[in-house]
Amino acid sequence: MKTVAVWLAIAVALAGCAKAPRLPAAESPPTPTASSQSGPVVDATPGAPPTPTPSSPSPGGSVAPDPAPTAAKPPEDTRSGAGLDVPYQVNGIIVVSPKHPISKKYVPELAKSGGLTPEAKKALDKMTKAAKADGITVKIRSSYRSYAEQAELLKRKIVEYGDEAKARRYNAEAGKSEHQTGLAVDLWDGRTWGDAIRNTKLGKWLWKHSREYGFILRYPPGKEKITGYIYEAWHFRYIGADSRKFKPNDKMTLEEYLGIA
Repeated sequence: MKTVAVWLAIAVALAGCAKAPRLPAAESPPTPTASSQSGPVVDATPGAPPTPTPSSPSPGGSVAPDPAPTAAKPPEDTRSGAGLDVPYQVNGIIVVSPKHPISKKYVPELAKSGGLTPEAKKALDKMTKAAKADGITVKIRSSYRSYAEQAELLKRKIVEYGDEAKARRYNAEAGKSEHQTGLAVDLWDGRTWGDAIRNTKLGKWLWKHSREYGFILRYPPGKEKITGYIYEAWHFRYIGADSRKFKPNDKMTLEEYLGIA
Protein backbone atom coordinates (compact mmCIF):
# COMPACT_ATOMS: atom_id res chain seq x y z
CA MET A 1 0.00 0.00 0.00
CA LYS A 2 2.86 2.40 0.82
CA THR A 3 4.42 1.83 -2.61
CA VAL A 4 1.12 2.64 -4.36
CA ALA A 5 0.74 5.84 -2.31
CA VAL A 6 4.24 7.03 -3.23
CA TRP A 7 3.68 6.53 -6.95
CA LEU A 8 0.32 8.29 -6.71
CA ALA A 9 1.97 11.36 -5.10
CA ILE A 10 4.62 11.50 -7.83
CA ALA A 11 1.97 11.41 -10.55
CA VAL A 12 0.03 14.29 -8.99
CA ALA A 13 3.19 16.41 -8.74
CA LEU A 14 4.09 15.83 -12.42
CA ALA A 15 0.58 16.82 -13.52
CA GLY A 16 0.87 20.14 -11.61
CA CYS A 17 4.21 20.98 -13.29
CA ALA A 18 2.78 20.39 -16.78
CA LYS A 19 0.02 23.00 -16.17
CA ALA A 20 2.37 25.72 -14.72
CA PRO A 21 2.71 28.79 -17.10
CA ARG A 22 6.03 29.46 -18.89
CA LEU A 23 7.76 32.70 -18.04
CA PRO A 24 8.64 34.91 -21.10
CA ALA A 25 12.31 35.40 -22.01
CA ALA A 26 13.86 38.67 -20.86
CA GLU A 27 13.62 41.40 -23.53
CA SER A 28 16.50 43.68 -24.50
CA PRO A 29 15.72 47.45 -24.33
CA PRO A 30 14.86 48.91 -27.77
CA THR A 31 17.70 50.66 -29.64
CA PRO A 32 17.03 54.41 -29.51
CA THR A 33 16.49 56.23 -32.85
CA ALA A 34 16.93 59.88 -33.75
CA SER A 35 13.15 60.41 -33.69
CA SER A 36 12.79 58.88 -30.22
CA GLN A 37 15.42 61.13 -28.62
CA SER A 38 14.73 64.60 -27.26
CA GLY A 39 18.19 66.00 -28.13
CA PRO A 40 20.61 65.79 -31.08
CA VAL A 41 22.12 62.44 -32.03
CA VAL A 42 25.57 61.93 -30.56
CA ASP A 43 28.02 59.42 -31.99
CA ALA A 44 28.93 57.18 -29.06
CA THR A 45 31.79 55.48 -30.89
CA PRO A 46 34.84 55.54 -28.59
CA GLY A 47 37.25 58.29 -29.64
CA ALA A 48 34.81 59.90 -32.09
CA PRO A 49 34.11 63.66 -31.59
CA PRO A 50 30.52 64.59 -30.78
CA THR A 51 28.35 65.95 -33.56
CA PRO A 52 28.09 69.75 -33.10
CA THR A 53 24.75 71.19 -32.12
CA PRO A 54 23.45 73.60 -34.78
CA SER A 55 22.65 77.23 -34.01
CA SER A 56 19.15 77.95 -32.81
CA PRO A 57 16.79 78.54 -35.71
CA SER A 58 15.47 82.02 -36.28
CA PRO A 59 11.72 82.69 -36.29
CA GLY A 60 11.71 82.22 -40.06
CA GLY A 61 13.10 78.72 -39.72
CA SER A 62 16.65 79.41 -40.96
CA VAL A 63 19.76 79.13 -38.80
CA ALA A 64 20.71 82.48 -37.30
CA PRO A 65 24.23 83.58 -38.39
CA ASP A 66 26.89 84.46 -35.86
CA PRO A 67 27.11 88.22 -35.20
CA ALA A 68 29.71 90.10 -37.30
CA PRO A 69 32.82 91.22 -35.39
CA THR A 70 32.85 94.86 -34.34
CA ALA A 71 35.70 96.99 -35.72
CA ALA A 72 38.10 98.16 -33.04
CA LYS A 73 37.65 101.81 -32.12
CA PRO A 74 40.79 103.95 -32.65
CA PRO A 75 42.50 104.99 -29.41
CA GLU A 76 41.57 108.40 -28.09
CA ASP A 77 44.27 111.04 -28.33
CA THR A 78 44.85 111.93 -24.69
CA ARG A 79 48.40 113.25 -25.04
CA SER A 80 49.40 116.47 -23.34
CA GLY A 81 52.55 118.13 -22.08
CA ALA A 82 55.56 115.87 -22.65
CA GLY A 83 53.26 113.38 -24.33
CA LEU A 84 53.23 115.63 -27.39
CA ASP A 85 56.89 114.79 -27.93
CA VAL A 86 55.59 111.60 -29.58
CA PRO A 87 53.04 111.75 -32.44
CA TYR A 88 49.55 110.30 -32.15
CA GLN A 89 49.28 106.99 -34.04
CA VAL A 90 46.51 104.73 -35.27
CA ASN A 91 47.49 101.23 -36.39
CA GLY A 92 51.10 102.35 -36.63
CA ILE A 93 50.28 105.34 -38.87
CA ILE A 94 51.39 108.74 -37.57
CA VAL A 95 48.72 111.43 -37.58
CA VAL A 96 49.64 115.11 -37.30
CA SER A 97 46.88 117.65 -37.84
CA PRO A 98 45.12 120.56 -36.12
CA LYS A 99 43.50 118.01 -33.78
CA HIS A 100 46.64 115.94 -33.24
CA PRO A 101 49.68 118.23 -32.74
CA ILE A 102 53.29 117.43 -31.84
CA SER A 103 55.84 119.42 -29.86
CA LYS A 104 59.00 121.13 -31.09
CA LYS A 105 61.01 118.26 -29.60
CA TYR A 106 59.84 115.75 -32.18
CA VAL A 107 62.50 115.29 -34.85
CA PRO A 108 62.29 112.22 -37.12
CA GLU A 109 65.15 110.23 -38.59
CA LEU A 110 65.79 111.62 -42.05
CA ALA A 111 67.52 110.23 -45.12
CA LYS A 112 70.78 111.90 -46.17
CA SER A 113 68.90 113.83 -48.85
CA GLY A 114 65.35 114.71 -49.79
CA GLY A 115 64.07 115.73 -46.37
CA LEU A 116 62.10 112.51 -45.86
CA THR A 117 62.45 109.46 -43.64
CA PRO A 118 64.60 106.74 -45.27
CA GLU A 119 61.56 104.59 -46.08
CA ALA A 120 59.59 107.49 -47.55
CA LYS A 121 62.59 108.66 -49.59
CA LYS A 122 63.10 105.18 -51.05
CA ALA A 123 59.42 105.04 -52.03
CA LEU A 124 59.55 108.52 -53.57
CA ASP A 125 62.59 107.59 -55.66
CA LYS A 126 60.74 104.56 -56.98
CA MET A 127 57.66 106.65 -57.79
CA THR A 128 59.77 109.33 -59.49
CA LYS A 129 61.38 106.69 -61.70
CA ALA A 130 57.99 105.26 -62.67
CA ALA A 131 56.64 108.72 -63.49
CA LYS A 132 59.67 109.47 -65.65
CA ALA A 133 58.97 106.30 -67.65
CA ASP A 134 55.54 107.81 -68.38
CA GLY A 135 57.06 111.12 -69.43
CA ILE A 136 56.25 112.87 -66.13
CA THR A 137 58.78 114.98 -64.22
CA VAL A 138 58.55 114.85 -60.41
CA LYS A 139 60.49 117.32 -58.29
CA ILE A 140 60.46 118.09 -54.56
CA ARG A 141 59.26 121.59 -53.76
CA SER A 142 59.19 121.14 -49.99
CA SER A 143 59.62 118.28 -47.55
CA TYR A 144 60.81 118.30 -43.91
CA ARG A 145 60.30 121.50 -41.94
CA SER A 146 61.15 121.88 -38.29
CA TYR A 147 58.78 123.36 -35.73
CA ALA A 148 60.58 126.70 -35.90
CA GLU A 149 60.60 126.72 -39.71
CA GLN A 150 56.87 126.06 -39.83
CA ALA A 151 56.20 128.91 -37.40
CA GLU A 152 58.20 131.29 -39.57
CA LEU A 153 56.50 130.07 -42.75
CA LEU A 154 52.99 130.73 -41.40
CA LYS A 155 54.02 134.18 -40.20
CA ARG A 156 55.41 135.01 -43.64
CA LYS A 157 52.35 133.64 -45.48
CA ILE A 158 49.96 135.71 -43.37
CA VAL A 159 51.78 138.83 -44.53
CA GLU A 160 51.92 137.57 -48.13
CA TYR A 161 48.20 136.74 -48.29
CA GLY A 162 47.17 139.80 -46.36
CA ASP A 163 44.48 137.57 -44.86
CA GLU A 164 45.33 135.40 -41.86
CA ALA A 165 42.25 133.17 -42.18
CA LYS A 166 43.07 132.40 -45.82
CA ALA A 167 46.74 131.79 -45.02
CA ARG A 168 45.78 129.26 -42.36
CA ARG A 169 43.65 127.31 -44.85
CA TYR A 170 46.85 126.40 -46.71
CA ASN A 171 49.51 126.63 -44.01
CA ALA A 172 49.57 124.86 -40.67
CA GLU A 173 50.62 126.22 -37.32
CA ALA A 174 53.89 124.97 -35.92
CA GLY A 175 53.35 121.52 -34.41
CA LYS A 176 50.34 120.85 -36.62
CA SER A 177 52.15 120.31 -39.91
CA GLU A 178 52.87 116.89 -41.42
CA HIS A 179 56.10 118.29 -42.82
CA GLN A 180 57.62 117.99 -39.33
CA THR A 181 57.23 114.20 -39.54
CA GLY A 182 59.43 113.74 -42.62
CA LEU A 183 56.55 111.81 -44.20
CA ALA A 184 54.98 114.62 -46.23
CA VAL A 185 56.22 116.15 -49.45
CA ASP A 186 55.08 118.91 -51.80
CA LEU A 187 55.70 117.91 -55.42
CA TRP A 188 55.78 119.83 -58.69
CA ASP A 189 57.13 119.59 -62.24
CA GLY A 190 59.55 122.50 -61.92
CA ARG A 191 57.27 124.88 -63.86
CA THR A 192 53.69 124.97 -62.52
CA TRP A 193 52.96 125.67 -58.86
CA GLY A 194 49.88 126.28 -56.75
CA ASP A 195 46.29 125.38 -57.56
CA ALA A 196 47.14 125.00 -61.26
CA ILE A 197 48.97 121.75 -60.48
CA ARG A 198 45.63 119.93 -60.37
CA ASN A 199 45.32 120.34 -64.17
CA THR A 200 48.88 119.36 -65.07
CA LYS A 201 50.02 115.93 -66.23
CA LEU A 202 51.96 115.64 -62.98
CA GLY A 203 48.98 116.43 -60.77
CA LYS A 204 46.75 113.94 -62.57
CA TRP A 205 49.42 111.23 -62.64
CA LEU A 206 50.19 111.55 -58.93
CA TRP A 207 46.58 111.43 -57.82
CA LYS A 208 46.06 108.28 -59.86
CA HIS A 209 49.31 106.41 -59.22
CA SER A 210 50.83 107.63 -55.94
CA ARG A 211 48.89 104.97 -54.01
CA GLU A 212 50.94 102.33 -55.84
CA TYR A 213 54.10 103.62 -54.10
CA GLY A 214 52.86 104.22 -50.56
CA PHE A 215 51.65 107.82 -50.96
CA ILE A 216 48.18 109.38 -50.82
CA LEU A 217 46.83 112.80 -51.72
CA ARG A 218 46.57 114.11 -48.18
CA TYR A 219 44.13 116.98 -48.66
CA PRO A 220 41.60 116.00 -51.35
CA PRO A 221 38.91 118.38 -52.65
CA GLY A 222 35.79 118.96 -50.59
CA LYS A 223 37.25 117.60 -47.34
CA GLU A 224 38.46 120.78 -45.63
CA LYS A 225 36.10 120.28 -42.68
CA ILE A 226 37.76 116.94 -41.99
CA THR A 227 41.43 117.67 -42.70
CA GLY A 228 41.48 121.31 -41.66
CA TYR A 229 43.07 122.35 -44.95
CA ILE A 230 41.86 123.24 -48.42
CA TYR A 231 42.51 121.00 -51.42
CA GLU A 232 46.25 120.79 -52.14
CA ALA A 233 47.03 118.93 -55.37
CA TRP A 234 50.75 118.97 -54.53
CA HIS A 235 50.79 117.65 -50.95
CA PHE A 236 51.37 113.90 -50.66
CA ARG A 237 51.78 111.81 -47.56
CA TYR A 238 53.65 108.52 -47.20
CA ILE A 239 51.68 105.87 -45.26
CA GLY A 240 53.26 102.70 -46.65
CA ALA A 241 51.32 99.58 -47.65
CA ASP A 242 48.02 101.02 -46.37
CA SER A 243 47.95 103.29 -49.43
CA ARG A 244 46.76 100.26 -51.42
CA LYS A 245 43.44 100.53 -49.60
CA PHE A 246 42.86 103.82 -51.42
CA LYS A 247 41.53 103.91 -54.98
CA PRO A 248 42.97 105.88 -57.92
CA ASN A 249 41.79 109.52 -57.65
CA ASP A 250 40.32 108.70 -54.25
CA LYS A 251 38.80 111.52 -52.20
CA MET A 252 38.97 109.53 -48.99
CA THR A 253 40.99 111.28 -46.31
CA LEU A 254 43.46 109.68 -43.91
CA GLU A 255 41.10 110.57 -41.06
CA GLU A 256 38.23 108.72 -42.73
CA TYR A 257 40.42 105.71 -43.46
CA LEU A 258 41.58 105.48 -39.85
CA GLY A 259 38.10 106.08 -38.42
CA ILE A 260 38.96 109.34 -36.67
CA ALA A 261 37.10 111.78 -38.94
